[in-house]
Amino acid sequence: MMTPLSILLVEDSDSDAELLLRCLRQADFDVSATRVDDEAGMRRALAAPRWDLVISDYNLPGFSASAALALLGEAGLDLPFIVVSNNIGEETAVLLMRAGAHDYVMKGNLARLAPAVKRELKEAERRRQHRAAAQALRDSEERWKFALEGAGYGVWDWDIPSGKVVFSSCCTAMHGYADGEIEASIAGRDALLHPDDRARVQAAMRDYFAGATPRFKQEFRASCRDGSWKWVLDNGMIVGRDEHGAPLRMICIHIDLSERKRAEQSLQELNEQLESRVEERTSELRQAMAQIIESEKLASLGVLVAGVSHELNTPIGNMVLAATALHDKLKELSGAIERNQLTRSGLQQGLAECLGASEIIARNGHRSNDLIESFKRVSVDQTSQRRRNFDLRTTVQDSLTALGAITRRAKATVELKIPEGIELDSYPGHLEQIINNVVMNSITHGFDGKPDGRIVIEARRDGELIELVYSDNGHGIAAELQHKVFEPFYTTKLGQGGSGLGLSIVHNLVQAIFKGQLRLDSAPGQGVRLQFTFPAQTPQPSSAVAAGGAGEQIDDDEFSIPPFGTI
Repeated sequence: MMTPLSILLVEDSDSDAELLLRCLRQADFDVSATRVDDEAGMRRALAAPRWDLVISDYNLPGFSASAALALLGEAGLDLPFIVVSNNIGEETAVLLMRAGAHDYVMKGNLARLAPAVKRELKEAERRRQHRAAAQALRDSEERWKFALEGAGYGVWDWDIPSGKVVFSSCCTAMHGYADGEIEASIAGRDALLHPDDRARVQAAMRDYFAGATPRFKQEFRASCRDGSWKWVLDNGMIVGRDEHGAPLRMICIHIDLSERKRAEQSLQELNEQLESRVEERTSELRQAMAQIIESEKLASLGVLVAGVSHELNTPIGNMVLAATALHDKLKELSGAIERNQLTRSGLQQGLAECLGASEIIARNGHRSNDLIESFKRVSVDQTSQRRRNFDLRTTVQDSLTALGAITRRAKATVELKIPEGIELDSYPGHLEQIINNVVMNSITHGFDGKPDGRIVIEARRDGELIELVYSDNGHGIAAELQHKVFEPFYTTKLGQGGSGLGLSIVHNLVQAIFKGQLRLDSAPGQGVRLQFTFPAQTPQPSSAVAAGGAGEQIDDDEFSIPPFGTI
Protein backbone atom coordinates (compact mmCIF):
# COMPACT_ATOMS: atom_id res chain seq x y z
CA MET A 1 0.00 0.00 0.00
CA MET A 2 1.35 3.40 -1.06
CA THR A 3 2.08 5.96 1.69
CA PRO A 4 0.81 9.47 0.84
CA LEU A 5 3.58 12.07 0.97
CA SER A 6 3.30 15.81 0.34
CA ILE A 7 6.72 17.34 -0.42
CA LEU A 8 7.88 20.94 -0.71
CA LEU A 9 10.85 20.56 -3.07
CA VAL A 10 13.44 23.36 -3.19
CA GLU A 11 15.22 22.60 -6.47
CA ASP A 12 16.11 24.52 -9.65
CA SER A 13 16.78 21.46 -11.85
CA ASP A 14 13.80 19.69 -13.44
CA SER A 15 15.76 16.49 -14.04
CA ASP A 16 17.13 16.35 -10.49
CA ALA A 17 13.65 16.95 -9.12
CA GLU A 18 12.19 14.15 -11.27
CA LEU A 19 14.97 11.82 -10.15
CA LEU A 20 14.26 12.49 -6.48
CA LEU A 21 10.53 11.91 -6.88
CA ARG A 22 11.10 8.68 -8.83
CA CYS A 23 13.28 7.30 -6.00
CA LEU A 24 10.56 8.03 -3.46
CA ARG A 25 7.79 6.52 -5.60
CA GLN A 26 9.87 3.37 -5.96
CA ALA A 27 9.94 3.22 -2.16
CA ASP A 28 6.11 2.98 -2.09
CA PHE A 29 5.41 6.66 -1.48
CA ASP A 30 2.41 8.25 -3.20
CA VAL A 31 4.18 11.55 -3.78
CA SER A 32 2.62 14.93 -4.48
CA ALA A 33 5.19 17.72 -4.75
CA THR A 34 5.47 21.45 -5.27
CA ARG A 35 8.82 22.77 -6.54
CA VAL A 36 10.18 26.23 -5.69
CA ASP A 37 13.55 27.76 -6.41
CA ASP A 38 13.56 31.19 -4.75
CA GLU A 39 12.59 32.99 -1.55
CA ALA A 40 9.27 34.29 -2.85
CA GLY A 41 8.12 30.88 -3.98
CA MET A 42 9.21 29.39 -0.68
CA ARG A 43 7.22 31.95 1.28
CA ARG A 44 4.09 31.38 -0.80
CA ALA A 45 4.35 27.62 -0.36
CA LEU A 46 4.85 27.81 3.40
CA ALA A 47 1.76 30.02 3.73
CA ALA A 48 -0.35 26.91 3.06
CA PRO A 49 0.98 24.42 5.64
CA ARG A 50 0.04 21.14 4.01
CA TRP A 51 3.51 19.63 3.81
CA ASP A 52 4.91 16.44 5.24
CA LEU A 53 8.52 17.08 4.26
CA VAL A 54 10.95 19.65 2.82
CA ILE A 55 13.74 18.48 0.50
CA SER A 56 16.21 21.17 -0.52
CA ASP A 57 19.21 21.40 -2.82
CA TYR A 58 22.16 23.04 -1.15
CA ASN A 59 23.01 25.69 -3.75
CA LEU A 60 20.53 27.45 -6.07
CA PRO A 61 21.00 30.65 -8.08
CA GLY A 62 20.15 33.42 -5.61
CA PHE A 63 18.87 30.98 -2.99
CA SER A 64 20.22 28.18 -0.73
CA ALA A 65 19.35 25.42 1.74
CA SER A 66 20.40 27.71 4.60
CA ALA A 67 17.96 30.41 3.46
CA ALA A 68 15.16 27.85 2.99
CA LEU A 69 15.81 26.49 6.47
CA ALA A 70 15.61 29.98 7.94
CA LEU A 71 12.27 30.61 6.21
CA LEU A 72 10.93 27.34 7.59
CA GLY A 73 11.95 28.45 11.08
CA GLU A 74 10.20 31.81 10.62
CA ALA A 75 7.01 30.03 9.61
CA GLY A 76 7.10 28.12 12.92
CA LEU A 77 6.67 24.77 11.19
CA ASP A 78 8.28 21.60 12.53
CA LEU A 79 8.81 19.70 9.25
CA PRO A 80 11.56 17.23 8.42
CA PHE A 81 14.20 19.15 6.38
CA ILE A 82 16.56 17.03 4.29
CA VAL A 83 19.38 18.53 2.24
CA VAL A 84 20.28 16.84 -1.10
CA SER A 85 23.45 17.98 -2.84
CA ASN A 86 26.13 16.91 -5.29
CA ASN A 87 28.98 18.28 -3.24
CA ILE A 88 28.75 19.23 0.43
CA GLY A 89 31.56 19.10 2.87
CA GLU A 90 31.38 17.57 6.31
CA GLU A 91 31.85 20.94 8.02
CA THR A 92 28.98 22.45 6.02
CA ALA A 93 26.76 19.47 6.80
CA VAL A 94 27.41 19.92 10.52
CA LEU A 95 26.52 23.63 10.31
CA LEU A 96 23.29 22.80 8.49
CA MET A 97 22.37 20.19 11.09
CA ARG A 98 23.01 22.70 13.87
CA ALA A 99 20.81 25.20 12.03
CA GLY A 100 17.92 22.75 12.08
CA ALA A 101 18.34 20.40 9.13
CA HIS A 102 17.50 16.81 9.98
CA ASP A 103 19.66 14.93 7.44
CA TYR A 104 21.59 15.31 4.20
CA VAL A 105 21.88 12.94 1.22
CA MET A 106 24.39 13.03 -1.64
CA LYS A 107 22.82 13.04 -5.10
CA GLY A 108 25.23 10.33 -6.04
CA ASN A 109 23.79 8.05 -3.32
CA LEU A 110 20.02 8.53 -3.53
CA ALA A 111 19.47 5.03 -2.13
CA ARG A 112 19.70 6.68 1.31
CA LEU A 113 16.90 9.11 0.54
CA ALA A 114 13.86 6.85 1.12
CA PRO A 115 15.13 5.42 4.47
CA ALA A 116 16.03 8.93 5.63
CA VAL A 117 12.55 10.19 4.69
CA LYS A 118 10.85 7.32 6.52
CA ARG A 119 12.97 7.87 9.61
CA GLU A 120 12.40 11.62 9.71
CA LEU A 121 8.66 11.22 9.14
CA LYS A 122 8.53 8.92 12.18
CA GLU A 123 10.59 11.39 14.20
CA ALA A 124 8.30 14.23 13.12
CA GLU A 125 5.24 12.25 14.21
CA ARG A 126 6.88 11.49 17.54
CA ARG A 127 7.64 15.18 18.01
CA ARG A 128 4.07 16.05 17.10
CA GLN A 129 2.68 13.59 19.62
CA HIS A 130 5.09 14.87 22.26
CA ARG A 131 3.98 18.45 21.59
CA ALA A 132 0.32 17.40 21.79
CA ALA A 133 0.90 15.59 25.07
CA ALA A 134 2.84 18.52 26.49
CA GLN A 135 0.12 20.92 25.43
CA ALA A 136 -2.55 18.67 26.95
CA LEU A 137 -0.52 18.55 30.15
CA ARG A 138 -0.19 22.33 30.18
CA ASP A 139 -3.90 22.71 29.54
CA SER A 140 -4.69 20.22 32.31
CA GLU A 141 -2.36 21.98 34.72
CA GLU A 142 -3.90 25.32 33.88
CA ARG A 143 -7.37 23.92 34.50
CA TRP A 144 -6.62 22.31 37.87
CA LYS A 145 -4.51 25.25 38.98
CA PHE A 146 -7.40 27.53 38.09
CA ALA A 147 -9.82 25.26 39.98
CA LEU A 148 -7.55 25.04 43.04
CA GLU A 149 -6.89 28.76 43.12
CA GLY A 150 -10.60 29.41 42.75
CA ALA A 151 -11.28 27.13 45.73
CA GLY A 152 -8.75 28.99 47.83
CA TYR A 153 -6.08 26.27 47.66
CA GLY A 154 -2.47 27.14 47.06
CA VAL A 155 -0.04 25.18 44.87
CA TRP A 156 3.72 24.84 44.99
CA ASP A 157 5.62 23.20 42.15
CA TRP A 158 9.06 21.72 42.92
CA ASP A 159 11.71 21.12 40.26
CA ILE A 160 13.58 18.50 42.24
CA PRO A 161 17.02 18.41 40.51
CA SER A 162 17.45 22.18 40.74
CA GLY A 163 15.61 22.62 44.05
CA LYS A 164 13.58 25.47 42.57
CA VAL A 165 10.02 25.87 43.84
CA VAL A 166 7.28 27.95 42.22
CA PHE A 167 4.63 29.16 44.68
CA SER A 168 1.21 30.13 43.36
CA SER A 169 -0.19 33.54 44.23
CA CYS A 170 -2.83 31.96 46.45
CA CYS A 171 -0.14 29.98 48.28
CA THR A 172 1.91 33.07 49.16
CA ALA A 173 -1.16 35.21 49.91
CA MET A 174 -2.39 32.53 52.30
CA HIS A 175 0.49 33.49 54.59
CA GLY A 176 0.31 37.21 53.97
CA TYR A 177 3.23 37.36 51.54
CA ALA A 178 3.34 39.03 48.13
CA ASP A 179 4.56 37.19 45.04
CA GLY A 180 8.32 36.71 45.20
CA GLU A 181 8.66 37.32 48.95
CA ILE A 182 9.08 33.62 49.73
CA GLU A 183 12.41 32.21 48.53
CA ALA A 184 11.68 30.17 45.42
CA SER A 185 13.40 27.01 46.62
CA ILE A 186 12.72 23.95 48.73
CA ALA A 187 14.78 25.63 51.46
CA GLY A 188 12.39 28.58 51.32
CA ARG A 189 9.48 26.23 51.69
CA ASP A 190 11.13 24.43 54.65
CA ALA A 191 11.78 27.81 56.29
CA LEU A 192 8.02 28.23 56.66
CA LEU A 193 7.73 25.12 58.85
CA HIS A 194 7.26 25.47 62.60
CA PRO A 195 10.41 24.28 64.44
CA ASP A 196 8.39 21.67 66.34
CA ASP A 197 6.93 20.28 63.08
CA ARG A 198 9.94 20.51 60.74
CA ALA A 199 11.58 17.17 61.59
CA ARG A 200 8.28 15.28 61.28
CA VAL A 201 7.38 16.84 57.93
CA GLN A 202 10.85 16.28 56.47
CA ALA A 203 10.85 12.67 57.68
CA ALA A 204 7.46 12.16 56.00
CA MET A 205 8.91 13.56 52.75
CA ARG A 206 11.83 11.14 52.94
CA ASP A 207 9.45 8.24 53.56
CA TYR A 208 7.41 9.25 50.53
CA PHE A 209 10.47 9.47 48.29
CA ALA A 210 11.58 6.04 49.56
CA GLY A 211 8.21 4.56 48.55
CA ALA A 212 7.01 3.91 52.11
CA THR A 213 3.82 5.96 51.55
CA PRO A 214 1.66 6.30 48.42
CA ARG A 215 1.65 10.11 48.59
CA PHE A 216 2.94 12.96 50.71
CA LYS A 217 0.27 14.26 53.09
CA GLN A 218 1.09 16.23 56.22
CA GLU A 219 -0.56 18.75 58.53
CA PHE A 220 1.75 21.30 60.14
CA ARG A 221 2.08 24.90 61.28
CA ALA A 222 3.55 27.37 58.81
CA SER A 223 4.72 30.91 59.49
CA CYS A 224 2.88 34.01 58.28
CA ARG A 225 4.33 37.38 57.39
CA ASP A 226 2.91 38.93 60.58
CA GLY A 227 4.77 36.40 62.76
CA SER A 228 1.77 34.19 63.51
CA TRP A 229 1.44 30.49 62.77
CA LYS A 230 -1.21 28.90 60.61
CA TRP A 231 -2.22 25.26 60.38
CA VAL A 232 -1.99 23.99 56.80
CA LEU A 233 -2.14 20.73 54.89
CA ASP A 234 0.33 19.77 52.14
CA ASN A 235 -1.01 17.04 49.87
CA GLY A 236 1.22 16.21 46.93
CA MET A 237 2.90 13.64 44.76
CA ILE A 238 5.71 13.19 42.24
CA VAL A 239 4.48 13.90 38.69
CA GLY A 240 7.66 13.40 36.70
CA ARG A 241 10.58 10.92 36.72
CA ASP A 242 13.62 10.33 34.50
CA GLU A 243 14.32 7.14 32.58
CA HIS A 244 15.85 5.60 35.69
CA GLY A 245 12.82 6.42 37.87
CA ALA A 246 14.49 9.24 39.78
CA PRO A 247 11.98 11.99 40.74
CA LEU A 248 12.15 15.15 38.66
CA ARG A 249 9.05 17.11 39.63
CA MET A 250 6.61 17.25 42.53
CA ILE A 251 3.40 19.26 42.90
CA CYS A 252 1.71 19.90 46.26
CA ILE A 253 -1.68 21.36 47.10
CA HIS A 254 -1.40 23.77 50.04
CA ILE A 255 -4.63 24.03 52.07
CA ASP A 256 -5.47 26.45 54.89
CA LEU A 257 -6.78 24.47 57.90
CA SER A 258 -7.44 27.45 60.18
CA GLU A 259 -11.24 27.20 60.02
CA ARG A 260 -11.18 23.46 60.52
CA LYS A 261 -8.82 23.76 63.49
CA ARG A 262 -11.03 26.40 65.05
CA ALA A 263 -14.06 24.15 64.53
CA GLU A 264 -12.18 21.22 66.05
CA GLN A 265 -11.20 23.33 69.05
CA SER A 266 -14.79 24.47 69.51
CA LEU A 267 -15.99 20.89 69.18
CA GLN A 268 -13.42 19.72 71.73
CA GLU A 269 -14.54 22.39 74.18
CA LEU A 270 -18.18 21.43 73.63
CA ASN A 271 -17.30 17.76 74.14
CA GLU A 272 -15.52 18.57 77.38
CA GLN A 273 -18.53 20.56 78.56
CA LEU A 274 -20.83 17.74 77.49
CA GLU A 275 -18.70 15.14 79.27
CA SER A 276 -18.79 17.26 82.41
CA ARG A 277 -22.56 17.58 82.18
CA VAL A 278 -22.98 13.88 81.47
CA GLU A 279 -20.78 13.00 84.44
CA GLU A 280 -22.76 15.36 86.64
CA ARG A 281 -26.10 14.00 85.44
CA THR A 282 -24.83 10.42 85.74
CA SER A 283 -23.84 11.05 89.34
CA GLU A 284 -27.29 12.44 90.05
CA LEU A 285 -28.88 9.47 88.31
CA ARG A 286 -26.80 7.02 90.33
CA GLN A 287 -27.89 8.70 93.53
CA ALA A 288 -31.51 8.61 92.40
CA MET A 289 -31.21 4.97 91.38
CA ALA A 290 -29.60 4.10 94.73
CA GLN A 291 -32.52 5.73 96.50
CA ILE A 292 -34.99 3.86 94.30
CA ILE A 293 -33.23 0.56 94.97
CA GLU A 294 -33.35 1.26 98.69
CA SER A 295 -37.06 2.03 98.29
CA GLU A 296 -37.50 -1.27 96.52
CA LYS A 297 -35.72 -3.01 99.39
CA LEU A 298 -37.97 -1.29 101.91
CA ALA A 299 -40.99 -2.26 99.84
CA SER A 300 -39.76 -5.84 99.82
CA LEU A 301 -39.29 -5.73 103.57
CA GLY A 302 -42.80 -4.28 103.81
CA VAL A 303 -44.07 -7.35 102.00
CA LEU A 304 -42.03 -9.45 104.44
CA VAL A 305 -43.56 -7.70 107.48
CA ALA A 306 -47.05 -8.10 106.05
CA GLY A 307 -46.35 -11.77 105.43
CA VAL A 308 -44.99 -12.25 108.94
CA SER A 309 -48.04 -10.57 110.43
CA HIS A 310 -50.51 -12.57 108.39
CA GLU A 311 -48.76 -15.94 108.60
CA LEU A 312 -48.19 -15.70 112.37
CA ASN A 313 -51.74 -14.53 113.00
CA THR A 314 -53.26 -18.00 112.56
CA PRO A 315 -50.93 -20.08 114.78
CA ILE A 316 -50.80 -17.39 117.46
CA GLY A 317 -54.59 -17.09 117.39
CA ASN A 318 -54.86 -20.86 117.74
CA MET A 319 -52.43 -20.78 120.66
CA VAL A 320 -54.44 -18.02 122.37
CA LEU A 321 -57.69 -19.94 121.94
CA ALA A 322 -56.16 -23.19 123.16
CA ALA A 323 -54.50 -21.44 126.13
CA THR A 324 -57.83 -19.81 127.03
CA ALA A 325 -59.63 -23.14 126.84
CA LEU A 326 -56.89 -24.79 128.92
CA HIS A 327 -57.15 -22.02 131.52
CA ASP A 328 -60.93 -22.38 131.70
CA LYS A 329 -60.75 -26.18 132.02
CA LEU A 330 -58.09 -26.05 134.76
CA LYS A 331 -60.17 -23.43 136.59
CA GLU A 332 -63.22 -25.70 136.33
CA LEU A 333 -61.30 -28.70 137.68
CA SER A 334 -59.89 -26.60 140.53
CA GLY A 335 -63.41 -25.49 141.56
CA ALA A 336 -64.69 -29.06 141.47
CA ILE A 337 -61.86 -30.12 143.80
CA GLU A 338 -62.66 -27.31 146.23
CA ARG A 339 -66.34 -28.35 146.29
CA ASN A 340 -65.43 -32.04 146.64
CA GLN A 341 -67.41 -32.65 143.45
CA LEU A 342 -64.55 -34.00 141.31
CA THR A 343 -65.27 -37.49 140.06
CA ARG A 344 -62.88 -39.91 138.50
CA SER A 345 -64.61 -39.69 135.13
CA GLY A 346 -64.71 -35.90 135.34
CA LEU A 347 -60.99 -35.75 136.10
CA GLN A 348 -60.19 -38.05 133.20
CA GLN A 349 -62.31 -36.00 130.78
CA GLY A 350 -60.77 -32.72 132.03
CA LEU A 351 -57.23 -34.04 131.71
CA ALA A 352 -57.99 -35.21 128.18
CA GLU A 353 -59.25 -31.74 127.21
CA CYS A 354 -56.22 -30.07 128.83
CA LEU A 355 -53.90 -32.44 126.99
CA GLY A 356 -55.60 -31.62 123.67
CA ALA A 357 -55.30 -27.90 124.33
CA SER A 358 -51.61 -28.22 125.22
CA GLU A 359 -50.97 -30.18 122.04
CA ILE A 360 -52.62 -27.39 120.02
CA ILE A 361 -50.45 -24.83 121.81
CA ALA A 362 -47.26 -26.84 121.21
CA ARG A 363 -48.05 -27.54 117.54
CA ASN A 364 -48.86 -23.92 116.76
CA GLY A 365 -45.87 -22.79 118.79
CA HIS A 366 -43.59 -24.94 116.63
CA ARG A 367 -45.33 -23.61 113.52
CA SER A 368 -44.78 -20.04 114.69
CA ASN A 369 -41.12 -20.82 115.45
CA ASP A 370 -40.61 -22.28 111.97
CA LEU A 371 -42.22 -19.24 110.37
CA ILE A 372 -40.13 -16.85 112.45
CA GLU A 373 -36.91 -18.72 111.56
CA SER A 374 -37.86 -18.58 107.88
CA PHE A 375 -38.67 -14.88 108.10
CA LYS A 376 -35.42 -14.25 109.99
CA ARG A 377 -33.41 -15.89 107.21
CA VAL A 378 -35.20 -13.82 104.54
CA SER A 379 -34.83 -10.64 106.57
CA VAL A 380 -31.14 -11.14 107.29
CA ASP A 381 -30.39 -12.14 103.70
CA GLN A 382 -32.24 -9.20 102.16
CA THR A 383 -30.94 -6.55 104.54
CA SER A 384 -27.28 -7.66 104.71
CA GLN A 385 -26.91 -9.19 101.22
CA ARG A 386 -24.20 -11.45 102.62
CA ARG A 387 -22.74 -14.30 100.66
CA ARG A 388 -23.06 -17.80 102.10
CA ASN A 389 -23.72 -21.41 101.20
CA PHE A 390 -27.42 -22.20 101.06
CA ASP A 391 -29.96 -24.71 99.78
CA LEU A 392 -31.83 -23.44 96.73
CA ARG A 393 -35.18 -25.04 97.61
CA THR A 394 -35.11 -23.74 101.21
CA THR A 395 -34.32 -20.18 100.13
CA VAL A 396 -37.04 -20.11 97.46
CA GLN A 397 -39.51 -21.68 99.89
CA ASP A 398 -38.73 -19.00 102.50
CA SER A 399 -39.52 -16.30 99.95
CA LEU A 400 -42.77 -17.99 98.96
CA THR A 401 -43.74 -18.33 102.63
CA ALA A 402 -43.30 -14.58 103.13
CA LEU A 403 -45.50 -14.02 100.07
CA GLY A 404 -48.10 -16.57 101.14
CA ALA A 405 -50.68 -14.03 102.24
CA ILE A 406 -50.37 -12.11 98.98
CA THR A 407 -50.65 -15.18 96.75
CA ARG A 408 -53.68 -16.45 98.68
CA ARG A 409 -55.38 -13.06 98.47
CA ALA A 410 -54.76 -13.11 94.68
CA LYS A 411 -56.20 -16.68 94.60
CA ALA A 412 -52.97 -17.85 93.01
CA THR A 413 -51.31 -21.20 93.65
CA VAL A 414 -47.57 -21.78 93.68
CA GLU A 415 -46.02 -25.16 92.88
CA LEU A 416 -42.40 -25.64 93.88
CA LYS A 417 -40.56 -28.32 91.90
CA ILE A 418 -37.03 -27.77 93.16
CA PRO A 419 -35.35 -30.90 94.55
CA GLU A 420 -33.53 -30.69 97.85
CA GLY A 421 -29.75 -30.73 97.93
CA ILE A 422 -29.00 -28.10 95.24
CA GLU A 423 -26.33 -26.10 97.08
CA LEU A 424 -25.23 -22.62 96.02
CA ASP A 425 -22.35 -20.43 97.12
CA SER A 426 -23.87 -17.04 96.39
CA TYR A 427 -26.15 -14.29 97.68
CA PRO A 428 -29.48 -15.67 98.95
CA GLY A 429 -30.84 -12.19 99.63
CA HIS A 430 -30.57 -11.23 95.97
CA LEU A 431 -32.11 -14.54 94.93
CA GLU A 432 -35.04 -13.90 97.30
CA GLN A 433 -35.39 -10.43 95.79
CA ILE A 434 -35.61 -11.99 92.33
CA ILE A 435 -38.31 -14.44 93.47
CA ASN A 436 -40.26 -11.66 95.19
CA ASN A 437 -40.15 -9.43 92.12
CA VAL A 438 -41.18 -12.05 89.56
CA VAL A 439 -44.01 -13.34 91.79
CA MET A 440 -45.28 -9.81 92.42
CA ASN A 441 -45.02 -9.12 88.66
CA SER A 442 -47.23 -12.15 87.94
CA ILE A 443 -49.80 -11.13 90.55
CA THR A 444 -49.83 -7.46 89.53
CA HIS A 445 -49.80 -7.90 85.75
CA GLY A 446 -50.20 -11.55 84.76
CA PHE A 447 -53.12 -12.44 87.04
CA ASP A 448 -54.94 -9.09 86.92
CA GLY A 449 -58.62 -10.09 86.75
CA LYS A 450 -57.70 -13.80 86.56
CA PRO A 451 -59.06 -15.95 89.44
CA ASP A 452 -57.03 -19.11 88.81
CA GLY A 453 -53.45 -17.93 88.61
CA ARG A 454 -50.81 -20.64 88.77
CA ILE A 455 -47.05 -20.31 89.25
CA VAL A 456 -44.54 -23.13 88.80
CA ILE A 457 -40.89 -22.82 89.90
CA GLU A 458 -38.48 -25.53 88.76
CA ALA A 459 -34.72 -25.94 88.98
CA ARG A 460 -31.96 -28.36 88.13
CA ARG A 461 -28.20 -28.46 88.32
CA ASP A 462 -26.16 -29.14 85.17
CA GLY A 463 -22.52 -29.43 86.15
CA GLU A 464 -21.47 -26.06 87.54
CA LEU A 465 -24.57 -24.28 86.24
CA ILE A 466 -27.99 -23.84 87.82
CA GLU A 467 -31.07 -23.59 85.62
CA LEU A 468 -34.06 -22.01 87.37
CA VAL A 469 -37.33 -21.82 85.40
CA TYR A 470 -40.21 -19.62 86.50
CA SER A 471 -43.53 -19.85 84.64
CA ASP A 472 -47.08 -18.66 85.10
CA ASN A 473 -50.37 -19.02 83.25
CA GLY A 474 -51.06 -15.29 83.17
CA HIS A 475 -52.03 -12.98 80.33
CA GLY A 476 -48.61 -13.14 78.65
CA ILE A 477 -46.68 -10.38 76.89
CA ALA A 478 -47.05 -9.25 73.27
CA ALA A 479 -43.95 -9.70 71.11
CA GLU A 480 -43.62 -5.97 70.44
CA LEU A 481 -43.46 -5.26 74.20
CA GLN A 482 -41.04 -7.99 75.25
CA HIS A 483 -37.95 -5.84 74.59
CA LYS A 484 -39.32 -3.20 76.97
CA VAL A 485 -40.27 -5.19 80.06
CA PHE A 486 -36.72 -5.17 81.44
CA GLU A 487 -36.20 -1.46 80.85
CA PRO A 488 -36.14 0.74 83.95
CA PHE A 489 -39.44 2.48 84.76
CA TYR A 490 -41.43 0.67 82.09
CA THR A 491 -44.80 -0.31 83.55
CA THR A 492 -48.38 -0.76 82.40
CA LYS A 493 -49.57 0.22 85.91
CA LEU A 494 -48.31 3.79 85.89
CA GLY A 495 -49.97 5.70 88.73
CA GLN A 496 -51.39 2.47 90.17
CA GLY A 497 -48.48 1.56 92.42
CA GLY A 498 -46.15 0.12 89.78
CA SER A 499 -42.60 1.54 89.75
CA GLY A 500 -41.46 -0.18 86.56
CA LEU A 501 -38.26 -1.38 88.29
CA GLY A 502 -39.16 -4.91 89.37
CA LEU A 503 -38.06 -6.82 86.27
CA SER A 504 -35.30 -4.32 85.55
CA ILE A 505 -33.77 -5.13 88.94
CA VAL A 506 -34.22 -8.85 88.22
CA HIS A 507 -32.36 -8.51 84.92
CA ASN A 508 -29.61 -6.50 86.55
CA LEU A 509 -29.17 -8.91 89.48
CA VAL A 510 -28.93 -11.92 87.17
CA GLN A 511 -26.24 -10.34 85.02
CA ALA A 512 -24.29 -8.16 87.46
CA ILE A 513 -24.46 -10.24 90.67
CA PHE A 514 -25.01 -13.85 89.61
CA LYS A 515 -23.05 -13.47 86.33
CA GLY A 516 -25.80 -15.35 84.56
CA GLN A 517 -28.27 -15.01 81.72
CA LEU A 518 -32.02 -14.49 81.54
CA ARG A 519 -34.31 -15.53 78.71
CA LEU A 520 -37.95 -14.53 78.30
CA ASP A 521 -40.52 -16.59 76.38
CA SER A 522 -44.10 -15.35 76.21
CA ALA A 523 -47.09 -14.77 73.99
CA PRO A 524 -50.53 -13.21 74.59
CA GLY A 525 -52.70 -15.68 76.51
CA GLN A 526 -49.77 -18.11 76.95
CA GLY A 527 -48.32 -16.83 80.22
CA VAL A 528 -44.68 -16.02 80.89
CA ARG A 529 -41.63 -18.29 81.09
CA LEU A 530 -38.39 -16.91 82.56
CA GLN A 531 -35.31 -19.10 82.27
CA PHE A 532 -32.44 -18.15 84.61
CA THR A 533 -28.99 -19.69 84.08
CA PHE A 534 -26.15 -18.88 86.49
CA PRO A 535 -23.12 -20.54 88.13
CA ALA A 536 -23.66 -22.53 91.32
CA GLN A 537 -20.67 -20.68 92.73
CA THR A 538 -20.91 -16.98 91.94
CA PRO A 539 -17.58 -15.54 90.70
CA GLN A 540 -15.84 -13.24 93.16
CA PRO A 541 -16.67 -9.56 92.54
CA SER A 542 -13.76 -7.22 91.83
CA SER A 543 -14.63 -5.08 94.85
CA ALA A 544 -15.07 -7.93 97.31
CA VAL A 545 -14.39 -6.99 100.90
CA ALA A 546 -12.82 -10.35 101.60
CA ALA A 547 -11.23 -12.80 99.23
CA GLY A 548 -13.89 -15.47 99.55
CA GLY A 549 -15.61 -16.96 102.55
CA ALA A 550 -19.20 -17.50 103.51
CA GLY A 551 -19.50 -14.15 105.23
CA GLU A 552 -18.49 -12.02 102.23
CA GLN A 553 -20.74 -9.03 101.63
CA ILE A 554 -21.43 -7.32 98.32
CA ASP A 555 -22.09 -3.63 97.89
CA ASP A 556 -25.25 -2.78 95.95
CA ASP A 557 -23.45 0.27 94.52
CA GLU A 558 -21.14 -2.05 92.65
CA PHE A 559 -23.67 -2.29 89.83
CA SER A 560 -26.14 0.01 88.15
CA ILE A 561 -29.38 -0.75 86.41
CA PRO A 562 -28.67 -0.69 82.68
CA PRO A 563 -31.20 -0.34 79.87
CA PHE A 564 -32.59 -3.67 78.78
CA GLY A 565 -30.53 -5.22 76.02
CA THR A 566 -30.29 -8.73 74.61
CA ILE A 567 -31.46 -11.41 76.98
